[in-house]
Amino acid sequence: MRTMKVPVEVLSLNFVVTGLRENLFLACNIAVAALAAAIYTEEFRSGQLRLLFMRRFTRGQIFWSKLLVLNASILLLLIAFAISSQVIVEVWTLSYDISDAGLSGSQGLQMLEYYGWALASLLAISSFYCFVAMHSKSVTYAIGVCMVYNLGSLLFDSLYLKLASFVSHIPYLYNVITFMIIPFMQHTGLDRSLMGNLSVNGAIVTVVSLYIIFFTWGAYRRFVTDDYLY
Repeated sequence: MRTMKVPVEVLSLNFVVTGLRENLFLACNIAVAALAAAIYTEEFRSGQLRLLFMRRFTRGQIFWSKLLVLNASILLLLIAFAISSQVIVEVWTLSYDISDAGLSGSQGLQMLEYYGWALASLLAISSFYCFVAMHSKSVTYAIGVCMVYNLGSLLFDSLYLKLASFVSHIPYLYNVITFMIIPFMQHTGLDRSLMGNLSVNGAIVTVVSLYIIFFTWGAYRRFVTDDYLY
């Protein structure tokens, strides 16, 4: 990891953001994929929803309640990550006698901005994971497809960057095309968003909106219309 080469004194100045930056596009995505598969695929395929269907809850109510649980879990995941990162900074402060390791006003605003973009990206990719989970035969299969998506998007990013280069003269469109792969957006786009680039920020908002609308609708339609009992 890049942070291993950075002195503790420097790393502690903004570790809450740096730690998330290093883990967002892989570790956090894996955690969200596992949550989506557990919340949707497991009950969807194991027949545990039969009991719910015998009560007054509609399929739509069940779907949205599950989505609420998933999104709330993502928010709690980020909050826990921020708190644990700050605890690590405090430990470093005591262990290495580092002074002034607390967050300044500008650093605090930067942290909130970055975590806000990170939350948006995780909500977007969770919509895709829900869509995958609803079309998977098992939790293992769902997580496997999600991992292929994550790793493939990072390993073969040069391919779609070459495709996007045909519209490089239109920055907004170029950013939208490249950010359609969420892990790449998390790895590259979120850093650029902190620079106040309107083209980048607009592209992130566009991609997140498209993911949430399209994949949530697809997962919802699958949930409310498919036969659960096979």
